[in-house]
Amino acid sequence: MSTVSTRSTGARTSDDRVRRTLDVTRSLLLKSGYKRTTMDEIARRADIGKGTIYLSWDTKDDLIRTLIIQEIVGVCQDISRIAVLRPAVARLSEFSRELFTLVFKYPLFRALYTYDKETLGRACDDPQLGFQCYRFTTFTPFHDYLRMLHESGMWDPSHSFALDALLSGFIKLHLHADIAGAKPDLAAHADSLAGLIRRSFEPADQVPAEELTDPARRTVEIFDGAAAKYRAKLIPQPLATSV
Repeated sequence: MSTVSTRSTGARTSDDRVRRTLDVTRSLLLKSGYKRTTMDEIARRADIGKGTIYLSWDTKDDLIRTLIIQEIVGVCQDISRIAVLRPAVARLSEFSRELFTLVFKYPLFRALYTYDKETLGRACDDPQLGFQCYRFTTFTPFHDYLRMLHESGMWDPSHSFALDALLSGFIKLHLHADIAGAKPDLAAHADSLAGLIRRSFEPADQVPAEELTDPARRTVEIFDGAAAKYRAKLIPQPLATSV
């Protein structure tokens, strides 16, 4: 006769409540915005008592912070995984191609980057997120990646402002075209961005592909480390008691 551990069942139930709460909150933020995303509405749509949600998050902003951190972790993990599979990503042009694509994969990360307060509210100014809008070069893992490129002779730090301006311009124009219903080609725009960065910022004598193994390894280390640090900021979410 088999038995099921009550503790395991409780853990699964708790995980399911956390998942539902986060999924509903993300959906509401993207569809209705920050102001209309209330704890009452989250609880109603997730079919969870509001008091149960408060067992894990003191405020709506804490809940939103969790979602944003999850997406930052996702971005860092994706970059790390891509660098393992494709060492050419150690080059700034190829890295920027992937980063541009990831901005449009993770909508809350994009909202943080574009300072979209209608979607994220006070989270746009949350110091715990360590993020400055439109300034990827000040985002710690990206800053560390650029420093690594500089040490490898593949980047000139004096170009930081120009790089941020180029990245933000491409992201804003693609986003506005999408909002206008123009159905912009993400891959084509990523290719254009990579080509422009290659011509503008990379040295004329590029590092040979066979010498990118070490920069790619260091890129993986940087973004794996960043993912771990952001993951450590996540508040434990028990949600073990139903209200």
